[in-house]
Amino acid sequence: MLKLTPEDITLSAQAAGKVEAISLIADQLQADGMVEAGYREGMLTREQQTSTYLGNGIAIPHGTTDTRELVRETGLKVVRFPAGVEWGAGQTVYTAIGIAARSDEHLSILRQLTHVIADEQLAQRLHSCSGVEEVRAILSGEAKRGAFLLGADQVRMHSVATSYSELVALAGAILWNKQAIIQQDLISLYATPPQYLGEGVWLVAVASQADNGAAAVVQPAQPVSLYGNSLDVLIAISTHNDQHLPLLERLTELKLEGRLKVLAESRRALDVVRHLLVQKLDGQQLICPLPMSHGLHARPAANLARIAKGFEAEIWVENLDSDSPAVSARSVTKLISLGAQLGHRLQITAEGADAAAALATIGEAISAGLGDPVVRGFQQQAASEAVVVALESESVSAPVVRLQAGDTISGLTGAPGVAIAPAYVMSEPKFEFAHQAGPASAELARLQTAVAAVEEQLNKRLESTANTELAQIIAMHLELLLDPEMQQEAEQHVRRGDSAEWGWQQSFEALASVQEQSKELLLAERAIDIRDVGNRVLAQLTGQGGSDAIQTEHVLVCQEIAPSEISDLDLSKVRAVVTAAGGVTSHAAILARTLGIPLLVGCGPQVLTLEPGTPVIVDCDARTLKVAPDQAALDQARATMAREKALAEQAYASRFEPAVTTDGHHIEVMANLTAAKSVDKAIDHGCEGVGLFRSEFIYMDYPQEPTLEEQRAEYARVLDALGADRPLIVRTLDVGGDKPLPYMPIDKEENPFLGVRGIRLSLRYPETLKRQLHALLTAANGRLLRIMFPMVTDIHEWRALRAMFDEVVVDYPGSNIELGIMIEVPSAALMADIFAKEVDFFSIGTNDLTQYALAIDRGHPELSRQADSINPAVLRLIDMTVRAADRHGIWVGVCGELASDPHGAAILTGLGVKELSMSMRAIPRVKAHLRQLSMQAARDLAERALAADSSEAVRALPLLETDKLAGVRHG
Repeated sequence: MLKLTPEDITLSAQAAGKVEAISLIADQLQADGMVEAGYREGMLTREQQTSTYLGNGIAIPHGTTDTRELVRETGLKVVRFPAGVEWGAGQTVYTAIGIAARSDEHLSILRQLTHVIADEQLAQRLHSCSGVEEVRAILSGEAKRGAFLLGADQVRMHSVATSYSELVALAGAILWNKQAIIQQDLISLYATPPQYLGEGVWLVAVASQADNGAAAVVQPAQPVSLYGNSLDVLIAISTHNDQHLPLLERLTELKLEGRLKVLAESRRALDVVRHLLVQKLDGQQLICPLPMSHGLHARPAANLARIAKGFEAEIWVENLDSDSPAVSARSVTKLISLGAQLGHRLQITAEGADAAAALATIGEAISAGLGDPVVRGFQQQAASEAVVVALESESVSAPVVRLQAGDTISGLTGAPGVAIAPAYVMSEPKFEFAHQAGPASAELARLQTAVAAVEEQLNKRLESTANTELAQIIAMHLELLLDPEMQQEAEQHVRRGDSAEWGWQQSFEALASVQEQSKELLLAERAIDIRDVGNRVLAQLTGQGGSDAIQTEHVLVCQEIAPSEISDLDLSKVRAVVTAAGGVTSHAAILARTLGIPLLVGCGPQVLTLEPGTPVIVDCDARTLKVAPDQAALDQARATMAREKALAEQAYASRFEPAVTTDGHHIEVMANLTAAKSVDKAIDHGCEGVGLFRSEFIYMDYPQEPTLEEQRAEYARVLDALGADRPLIVRTLDVGGDKPLPYMPIDKEENPFLGVRGIRLSLRYPETLKRQLHALLTAANGRLLRIMFPMVTDIHEWRALRAMFDEVVVDYPGSNIELGIMIEVPSAALMADIFAKEVDFFSIGTNDLTQYALAIDRGHPELSRQADSINPAVLRLIDMTVRAADRHGIWVGVCGELASDPHGAAILTGLGVKELSMSMRAIPRVKAHLRQLSMQAARDLAERALAADSSEAVRALPLLETDKLAGVRHG
């Protein structure tokens, strides 16, 4: 995030017009060495293309894309013009923020500015305050005052508080942190009797002279008794004017409609806020996921506002993935204030004679990116296929509109596939138990017994599963279950007289609540894993929580699905899963993809209104669910399913045939494994060997380093199963800050992916690596074994590793070992010609190579979708590696996810990769795909991919081949 300094701020400047003002700012940027000469012309050109006026007297002049090369150092200058500068179309600028940005850093500045451009009083302070420090504080968000605040960070879900006193104290702390209450007001807050609104909702309010007004909402994990009524939600309000009245009006509406209970039933803080801020909007609605990587910043917002002004209908836009209210589509500043980012759902409401036309046009424009490039996989359907739902005036305030025959609802693809079946909604697990129970010793014993029982269940599942992704998730759940702090907190509750159930629930809900309120989507989605583990123990303690299984084929619909529920599904009955909440990076989504279960997530609460047995089509590729579809839609879906099924069955039937192109070139197709117990299943899927055995999972199974014999036994089991004809490649221990081992401590790192991991850690613990090499050589016992080292970045690291191997191998005369390195950092690819002189093979890890080459953390909740290994930049690094290997007579394999993508596999084959290693489920389809193309066609495809300008362009490339590949989906 860019930071302002006092030197960056000019309080008083004069300019005769916009050109002179921009020139003045450009001169300041150049004088400070931020830009080169010529950037001024780029700023003026940008102004001609699109006005940089944002609103409330603020503009943000900056250069064009093609002048970014003139930026030496990213930075900004703030210049105030007390007399104002005419910016065009009757707009006057009093504060201009000039930006020099090499890429898109300026977008973070714009997001910081939304609170100013949407607040007229704050903007006036910005233009008139007397000191540079106050300007800096206003622009950085540190001086936001005078508003009535209500956001998700002011809601506490599943609070462990067990009395009104604790709840009001927590609410007071929230108000204090928001500068909405002063010291003497805290006493008033505690002394003011709360008012019962009904349905478990209580309200307490105080008048204050603090800078802000605000509301705090506290939801106890279990209802609290107060004056003979249940307290399920406490709302505390602090105000010194009338800003709180809209909230009181909303509470009155909920009370009159008998719907206050939605506040207690909400699972997320965001949902509570939305219930309290919802507006009555009449008309028609359209929900559009935002497909642009940088979200709804100034340029696309201006385009949307321009479109809206072309219609007579009143048009509002609401971000369903934030706690902001609906705003006018005609206001650029209000649209920016929505904070809408990639994947956020915009709800467009239009009322008027041309409402339908407005929605169709806006839906198509958002689908196309509103002038910004769209991210692959997030394009909306064409406007003609968009979902438009008529809202009746009398039912607008209802929480959801019940789905009807013919409706279509959209979501996000958790796992691909198409399914047709009746829908059945699964209710959330509910447990009934007493708050307090008998002797603490007996309750502690019950809790320990229940935890031990769940631990045994998870361990049995871990031992029996051959699904490596499921194994990793189960191992993580075991860590959560046995977390000492969670158990200690539960035990403290029990020692105070609470029941085992109550204490355990308080403990895991507190942890889950903190997790789900994380601003990082990837972390927030892990809250369901905590509840999954917690509910297993509750089910063990209470004997409750089970549900009758549906004995016919169906689509399972639920609020959100836990990983254990995905893994327990009867795949002969469940054709697809649809959820109201959830995300594409959740563990449930990962499992669904490995198990082949179509999963549509994030469809919203409306999907839970489906009547049991309603026929639906779930098309995860189109990201839609169609309710009671007509015959034409059914026929089309069945044709798609039949085609996919035929291709899959044909591929599986021929899975043992080698992957030989039509002109006789053989590509080895191997399996990625994390455990020896999976090898038989991999062979049954047609693998020709193991191209990546992740040895770190052996180490993760033990509380201390596994013995040489424990390691040897695992490697020998894989070698024995593979036999003489199928090779094994073992990656040496690959752990670090991102997946640490307790017995190999390293310092906490700000960015573990750029820290001590892979062979960097092994070189710190050379004796551990030597013991692993001894175990590998002992297990091989003269058989061919390939060993590769991860995260090698320069030749000196390789030579140090080779020296350690040479020291060990003297004890194993007659050994048959090949040594290679993983190409997963750009430096290794760039120096491949040097490494190729000294190693036996290369194995390219495209997952890591992609994140390092594109500078995108592959786990990043927003940017990970752009980390596509088929990016031409990554393909060029692979091509460079293959050419270097060819010159020195060694071979190259790929063991990243790109190998399991049929389109990617064809390109890799054309680049000259000799071996592809992937998850076992992908093996039959990739082999079948490769058998249907010629090497010449693959080479032609690879050449065109290297010349492409984006991942999207590569994925759009057709195979210039015969019709043999008709019907095969690529990617």
